[in-house]
Amino acid sequence: MRFITSAAIAALIVSFPAVSAETHPDFSGMWTRGATVTTPFLPPPSGPGPVRSVVTAGVKTDDNGAVYRQGDHTAPILQPWAAELVRAHAESEHAGKPVRSAKETCWPMGVPYILELNLRAQIIDDGKQIVFLYEELMQPRFARLNATHPANLKPSWYGDSVAHWEGDTLVVDTVGLDKRSWVDGFGTPHTDKLHVVERYRLRAPDTLEVLFTVEDPGAFTTPWSAIATYRKDRSTSEPYTEIVCAENNRDASTGEFYPIPIAQTPDF
Repeated sequence: MRFITSAAIAALIVSFPAVSAETHPDFSGMWTRGATVTTPFLPPPSGPGPVRSVVTAGVKTDDNGAVYRQGDHTAPILQPWAAELVRAHAESEHAGKPVRSAKETCWPMGVPYILELNLRAQIIDDGKQIVFLYEELMQPRFARLNATHPANLKPSWYGDSVAHWEGDTLVVDTVGLDKRSWVDGFGTPHTDKLHVVERYRLRAPDTLEVLFTVEDPGAFTTPWSAIATYRKDRSTSEPYTEIVCAENNRDASTGEFYPIPIAQTPDF
Protein backbone atom coordinates (compact mmCIF):
# COMPACT_ATOMS: atom_id res chain seq x y z
CA MET A 1 0.00 0.00 0.00
CA ARG A 2 1.32 3.41 -0.95
CA PHE A 3 0.89 6.37 1.37
CA ILE A 4 0.70 10.01 0.30
CA THR A 5 3.12 12.06 2.29
CA SER A 6 2.28 15.43 3.80
CA ALA A 7 4.67 17.05 1.36
CA ALA A 8 2.76 15.54 -1.57
CA ILE A 9 -0.54 16.80 -0.14
CA ALA A 10 0.94 20.29 0.21
CA ALA A 11 2.07 20.15 -3.41
CA LEU A 12 -1.45 19.21 -4.53
CA ILE A 13 -2.92 22.13 -2.61
CA VAL A 14 -0.49 24.50 -4.29
CA SER A 15 -1.26 23.01 -7.72
CA PHE A 16 -5.05 23.28 -7.27
CA PRO A 17 -5.89 26.45 -5.31
CA ALA A 18 -9.22 26.58 -3.57
CA VAL A 19 -12.06 28.30 -5.46
CA SER A 20 -13.82 30.82 -3.23
CA ALA A 21 -17.53 31.43 -3.47
CA GLU A 22 -18.63 34.65 -5.17
CA THR A 23 -19.15 37.41 -2.66
CA HIS A 24 -21.39 40.43 -2.97
CA PRO A 25 -22.68 43.21 -0.72
CA ASP A 26 -25.52 42.52 1.67
CA PHE A 27 -28.32 45.00 1.00
CA SER A 28 -30.55 43.47 3.67
CA GLY A 29 -32.03 45.95 6.10
CA MET A 30 -34.24 49.00 6.28
CA TRP A 31 -33.92 51.80 3.74
CA THR A 32 -35.85 55.02 3.22
CA ARG A 33 -36.65 57.29 0.27
CA GLY A 34 -37.49 60.22 2.53
CA ALA A 35 -40.33 62.71 2.04
CA THR A 36 -42.59 62.73 -1.02
CA VAL A 37 -41.05 65.89 -2.44
CA THR A 38 -37.62 64.23 -2.61
CA THR A 39 -38.72 61.03 -4.35
CA PRO A 40 -39.37 61.93 -8.03
CA PHE A 41 -37.01 60.10 -10.36
CA LEU A 42 -33.76 61.87 -11.28
CA PRO A 43 -32.20 61.79 -14.75
CA PRO A 44 -29.20 59.56 -15.49
CA PRO A 45 -25.70 61.01 -16.02
CA SER A 46 -26.25 60.79 -19.78
CA GLY A 47 -28.85 59.66 -22.28
CA PRO A 48 -32.65 59.88 -22.31
CA GLY A 49 -34.22 60.38 -18.89
CA PRO A 50 -37.65 60.28 -17.26
CA VAL A 51 -40.57 62.69 -17.50
CA ARG A 52 -39.79 65.64 -15.22
CA SER A 53 -42.01 68.09 -13.36
CA VAL A 54 -43.00 71.44 -14.85
CA VAL A 55 -44.02 74.71 -13.23
CA THR A 56 -47.31 76.18 -14.43
CA ALA A 57 -48.09 79.85 -13.91
CA GLY A 58 -50.32 80.43 -10.92
CA VAL A 59 -49.67 77.09 -9.29
CA LYS A 60 -48.17 76.96 -5.82
CA THR A 61 -44.83 75.14 -5.82
CA ASP A 62 -42.65 73.59 -3.16
CA ASP A 63 -39.41 75.10 -1.85
CA ASN A 64 -37.55 73.78 -4.89
CA GLY A 65 -39.99 75.37 -7.33
CA ALA A 66 -41.27 72.01 -8.55
CA VAL A 67 -44.84 70.84 -9.06
CA TYR A 68 -44.53 67.13 -8.51
CA ARG A 69 -47.84 66.01 -9.98
CA GLN A 70 -47.52 67.97 -13.23
CA GLY A 71 -45.34 66.17 -15.74
CA ASP A 72 -43.77 67.61 -18.87
CA HIS A 73 -45.85 66.16 -21.72
CA THR A 74 -43.30 67.48 -24.24
CA ALA A 75 -40.67 65.02 -22.99
CA PRO A 76 -39.11 63.47 -26.12
CA ILE A 77 -39.37 59.94 -24.71
CA LEU A 78 -43.19 60.00 -24.95
CA GLN A 79 -45.14 58.70 -27.90
CA PRO A 80 -48.06 61.03 -28.83
CA TRP A 81 -50.78 59.02 -27.07
CA ALA A 82 -48.69 58.79 -23.88
CA ALA A 83 -47.87 62.51 -24.03
CA GLU A 84 -51.59 63.28 -24.29
CA LEU A 85 -52.32 61.39 -21.07
CA VAL A 86 -49.51 63.15 -19.20
CA ARG A 87 -50.83 66.49 -20.49
CA ALA A 88 -54.39 65.66 -19.42
CA HIS A 89 -53.23 64.71 -15.92
CA ALA A 90 -51.23 67.93 -15.60
CA GLU A 91 -54.16 70.08 -16.74
CA SER A 92 -56.50 68.32 -14.32
CA GLU A 93 -54.02 68.92 -11.51
CA HIS A 94 -53.78 72.59 -12.45
CA ALA A 95 -57.57 72.85 -12.39
CA GLY A 96 -57.71 71.43 -8.88
CA LYS A 97 -59.12 68.09 -10.03
CA PRO A 98 -56.13 65.73 -9.84
CA VAL A 99 -56.32 62.17 -11.10
CA ARG A 100 -55.80 60.22 -7.89
CA SER A 101 -52.74 57.97 -7.85
CA ALA A 102 -52.51 54.29 -6.98
CA LYS A 103 -50.96 55.26 -3.66
CA GLU A 104 -54.05 57.30 -2.76
CA THR A 105 -56.70 54.91 -4.06
CA CYS A 106 -55.25 51.59 -2.85
CA TRP A 107 -54.26 50.15 -6.22
CA PRO A 108 -50.87 48.41 -6.56
CA MET A 109 -48.23 50.85 -7.81
CA GLY A 110 -46.34 48.56 -10.18
CA VAL A 111 -42.77 48.90 -11.45
CA PRO A 112 -40.93 51.27 -11.67
CA TYR A 113 -43.51 53.53 -9.95
CA ILE A 114 -43.02 51.69 -6.63
CA LEU A 115 -39.48 53.13 -6.55
CA GLU A 116 -40.98 56.60 -6.05
CA LEU A 117 -42.76 55.49 -2.89
CA ASN A 118 -41.58 57.41 0.15
CA LEU A 119 -41.13 56.17 3.72
CA ARG A 120 -39.26 52.91 4.26
CA ALA A 121 -38.52 49.70 2.40
CA GLN A 122 -37.01 46.54 3.85
CA ILE A 123 -34.79 44.35 1.68
CA ILE A 124 -34.29 40.67 2.52
CA ASP A 125 -31.81 38.40 0.73
CA ASP A 126 -32.37 34.76 1.68
CA GLY A 127 -30.01 33.37 -0.97
CA LYS A 128 -32.84 32.16 -3.20
CA GLN A 129 -34.77 35.36 -3.70
CA ILE A 130 -34.68 39.07 -2.97
CA VAL A 131 -37.72 40.33 -1.08
CA PHE A 132 -38.74 44.00 -1.06
CA LEU A 133 -41.23 45.00 1.64
CA TYR A 134 -42.58 48.53 1.30
CA GLU A 135 -43.83 50.01 4.56
CA GLU A 136 -46.44 52.33 3.10
CA LEU A 137 -49.47 50.39 1.82
CA MET A 138 -47.74 47.10 2.77
CA GLN A 139 -46.70 46.25 -0.78
CA PRO A 140 -44.29 43.30 -1.33
CA ARG A 141 -42.13 42.33 -4.32
CA PHE A 142 -40.20 39.11 -4.93
CA ALA A 143 -37.28 38.60 -7.31
CA ARG A 144 -36.06 35.02 -7.80
CA LEU A 145 -32.28 34.73 -7.89
CA ASN A 146 -30.59 33.16 -10.92
CA ALA A 147 -33.90 32.27 -12.53
CA THR A 148 -35.59 32.92 -15.88
CA HIS A 149 -38.96 34.35 -16.80
CA PRO A 150 -41.64 31.74 -17.57
CA ALA A 151 -43.15 31.50 -21.03
CA ASN A 152 -46.69 32.79 -21.71
CA LEU A 153 -46.56 35.09 -18.71
CA LYS A 154 -49.91 36.55 -17.59
CA PRO A 155 -49.59 40.28 -16.77
CA SER A 156 -49.78 41.19 -13.08
CA TRP A 157 -49.38 44.35 -11.02
CA TYR A 158 -45.71 43.69 -10.16
CA GLY A 159 -44.97 41.39 -13.07
CA ASP A 160 -42.38 38.64 -12.89
CA SER A 161 -38.99 39.61 -11.44
CA VAL A 162 -35.75 37.65 -11.59
CA ALA A 163 -32.41 38.80 -10.20
CA HIS A 164 -28.71 38.09 -10.39
CA TRP A 165 -25.48 39.61 -9.16
CA GLU A 166 -22.94 41.34 -11.39
CA GLY A 167 -20.07 41.88 -8.99
CA ASP A 168 -21.25 44.43 -6.44
CA THR A 169 -24.46 45.23 -8.35
CA LEU A 170 -27.82 43.52 -7.92
CA VAL A 171 -29.68 43.38 -11.23
CA VAL A 172 -33.46 42.89 -11.13
CA ASP A 173 -35.25 42.20 -14.43
CA THR A 174 -39.04 42.61 -14.55
CA VAL A 175 -41.56 41.87 -17.33
CA GLY A 176 -45.25 40.98 -17.50
CA LEU A 177 -46.52 44.20 -15.92
CA ASP A 178 -50.20 45.13 -15.91
CA LYS A 179 -50.74 48.14 -18.18
CA ARG A 180 -53.20 49.71 -15.73
CA SER A 181 -50.34 50.88 -13.51
CA TRP A 182 -48.42 54.13 -14.00
CA VAL A 183 -44.71 54.52 -14.62
CA ASP A 184 -44.43 57.52 -12.27
CA GLY A 185 -46.40 60.05 -10.25
CA PHE A 186 -47.26 62.05 -13.37
CA GLY A 187 -49.56 59.35 -14.65
CA THR A 188 -47.15 58.35 -17.42
CA PRO A 189 -48.68 55.23 -18.99
CA HIS A 190 -47.18 52.07 -20.43
CA THR A 191 -48.28 48.98 -22.33
CA ASP A 192 -47.93 45.28 -21.61
CA LYS A 193 -44.60 45.41 -23.45
CA LEU A 194 -42.97 47.23 -20.52
CA HIS A 195 -39.55 45.87 -19.50
CA VAL A 196 -37.74 47.30 -16.47
CA VAL A 197 -34.17 46.52 -15.39
CA GLU A 198 -33.07 47.82 -11.96
CA ARG A 199 -29.43 47.96 -10.92
CA TYR A 200 -28.89 48.32 -7.15
CA ARG A 201 -25.45 49.46 -6.00
CA LEU A 202 -24.03 50.95 -2.82
CA ARG A 203 -22.64 54.41 -3.50
CA ALA A 204 -21.67 54.77 0.17
CA PRO A 205 -22.23 52.59 3.25
CA ASP A 206 -25.53 54.39 3.90
CA THR A 207 -26.54 55.13 0.29
CA LEU A 208 -28.17 52.63 -2.06
CA GLU A 209 -28.60 53.87 -5.64
CA VAL A 210 -31.02 52.29 -8.08
CA LEU A 211 -30.26 53.04 -11.73
CA PHE A 212 -33.09 51.58 -13.77
CA THR A 213 -33.83 51.36 -17.47
CA VAL A 214 -37.29 51.32 -19.01
CA GLU A 215 -38.15 49.88 -22.42
CA ASP A 216 -41.62 49.89 -23.92
CA PRO A 217 -41.94 50.27 -27.72
CA GLY A 218 -45.69 50.70 -27.25
CA ALA A 219 -45.44 53.88 -25.14
CA PHE A 220 -41.94 55.38 -25.51
CA THR A 221 -39.86 56.53 -28.44
CA THR A 222 -36.65 55.15 -26.94
CA PRO A 223 -35.39 53.26 -23.89
CA TRP A 224 -34.72 55.66 -21.01
CA SER A 225 -33.15 55.56 -17.58
CA ALA A 226 -33.61 57.20 -14.19
CA ILE A 227 -32.19 57.12 -10.68
CA ALA A 228 -33.83 56.48 -7.30
CA THR A 229 -31.76 56.76 -4.11
CA TYR A 230 -32.36 55.09 -0.75
CA ARG A 231 -30.71 56.02 2.55
CA LYS A 232 -30.00 53.56 5.33
CA ASP A 233 -32.62 53.91 8.04
CA ARG A 234 -30.85 53.58 11.37
CA SER A 235 -33.75 54.81 13.49
CA THR A 236 -34.48 52.60 16.48
CA SER A 237 -37.24 54.76 17.96
CA GLU A 238 -39.84 53.92 15.33
CA PRO A 239 -40.31 50.28 14.29
CA TYR A 240 -41.50 49.11 10.88
CA THR A 241 -45.17 50.00 11.01
CA GLU A 242 -48.35 48.74 9.39
CA ILE A 243 -49.76 51.37 7.03
CA VAL A 244 -52.96 50.04 5.46
CA CYS A 245 -54.23 52.08 2.52
CA ALA A 246 -57.92 51.54 3.27
CA GLU A 247 -57.35 53.22 6.64
CA ASN A 248 -55.28 56.08 5.21
CA ASN A 249 -57.16 57.18 2.08
CA ARG A 250 -58.52 60.51 3.35
CA ASP A 251 -57.82 63.77 1.52
CA ALA A 252 -56.06 65.92 4.12
CA SER A 253 -57.36 69.17 2.60
CA THR A 254 -61.05 68.23 2.26
CA GLY A 255 -61.49 65.37 4.72
CA GLU A 256 -63.11 63.29 2.00
CA PHE A 257 -62.19 59.68 1.35
CA TYR A 258 -60.57 58.64 -1.90
CA PRO A 259 -62.38 55.73 -3.60
CA ILE A 260 -60.76 52.31 -3.16
CA PRO A 261 -61.07 49.14 -5.28
CA ILE A 262 -64.26 47.16 -4.80
CA ALA A 263 -64.68 43.62 -6.07
CA GLN A 264 -67.45 43.30 -8.64
CA THR A 265 -67.81 39.56 -8.15
CA PRO A 266 -67.17 37.33 -5.10
CA ASP A 267 -63.93 35.38 -4.87
CA PHE A 268 -65.81 32.12 -4.21
